[in-house]
Amino acid sequence: MQPSKRIVLVLAALLLCISGCTQNKSSKFEAAVKLFAAGDYAQAAEAFEKLGDYATAPTYAAYSHGLVLYDQGQYGAAEPYFAQTRDFMYGEERYQYCHAFALMEAGSFAEAAACFEGMGEFENAARQAQYCAARYAEDSRDYENALYAYEAAGQTQDAPDRLLNLQGQLYNRAIAMKAEGDYANAITLFTMLGDYLSAAEQAIQCKEVGLEKQYSDAEALEAQGDLQGAFNLFLALSGYRDAADRAQALSVQLGIEIKPGDDLY
Repeated sequence: MQPSKRIVLVLAALLLCISGCTQNKSSKFEAAVKLFAAGDYAQAAEAFEKLGDYATAPTYAAYSHGLVLYDQGQYGAAEPYFAQTRDFMYGEERYQYCHAFALMEAGSFAEAAACFEGMGEFENAARQAQYCAARYAEDSRDYENALYAYEAAGQTQDAPDRLLNLQGQLYNRAIAMKAEGDYANAITLFTMLGDYLSAAEQAIQCKEVGLEKQYSDAEALEAQGDLQGAFNLFLALSGYRDAADRAQALSVQLGIEIKPGDDLY
């Protein structure tokens, strides 16, 4: 056989081999896509990896691996896979979601909340944002916002347990303040707690006891001759019992002019 003919035959055989391999990979790629479409991401990832660099197999493989971990709640482990596929399907959203979880797990609650908020209605990002905001507020001793955010977070993670725990702590603290006579701060906490246990009733009791104590203090100052001090306290109590009348009477003794429009009642 002439050398030229032998070369032609070899090339023809090579082309047939390449064509066969290409067709084989194409069919395997289609099979992998079907696995992916059916939600069998673990099998799809394995199938795409076997295709090497064929077409978009590497992208599908990374995205599939990410989905397996994502569905298992392993967001930290899934993040690198979505970092590779941010321009593929929902890769960007899933990357941001995983990244926000990583921030949260690292204790960076303010940054995590901002990241979740930026995702709008994706998955349960809005509730996750509230949860992170609550954790940040609680750590910052901003208890009013923490209570609100835990309630808004609903059943997200351990929000219900944390809400109950915080409510219990604040309620006990308010009860102790009431017992110590620190009515103003007790009222603040009881009011913050809303309808938790007897918080509303306790707030009313503290207000009544506090007003009565202030009224007694004003009377004591007047009896001691501290008319100015008594006047100031009675004036602050305007609307309680006859405090406005008592302030008016003291203003005459002190020579304090009550201007038109000053409402003691």
